Amino acid sequence: MPWADKTPEDQRRDTEVYRDPEYKRNREAVKRRAGGRCEECCHRHGRLQCDHIIPVSRGGTHDLANLRMVCAGPGSCRCHEKKTAGEGGGYRSTRRVVDPPCTPRTSW
Repeated sequence: MPWADKTPEDQRRDTEVYRDPEYKRNREAVKRRAGGRCEECCHRHGRLQCDHIIPVSRGGTHDLANLRMVCAGPGSCRCHEKKTAGEGGGYRSTRRVVDPPCTPRTSW
C-alpha cells in the first residue's frame, strides 16, 4: 500500500517498526545472508523485501531468525504478497481472523 494511501495511524506504526535501529541493522544482515535470492522460492528476482516471519503486529521481533528476504512485485513469484494474504493482513486488516471451532473426536 502506498504511503499516501495509509491512515495516520498506519503511518505511525510503520515508522515505529521500520525505522527501528535493530530492524535496519538486521535487515542488512539478512540481505547478505540471502545473497540476492528469495529465501522462500530460492529464485533470483530484481526486487526483494525483508519480511517478518511472525509479524510484529502478532508479537514478532526484529531478530535475525524472524527475518527473511522474499520476492515481491512485478516479474516475481510474489512470495511476499502470498504470505501476507495468508496472514489476514496484519494490523491493517479490518477482517477479524477467527479460529474454527474444535470438533470433538469420537474415535482414535
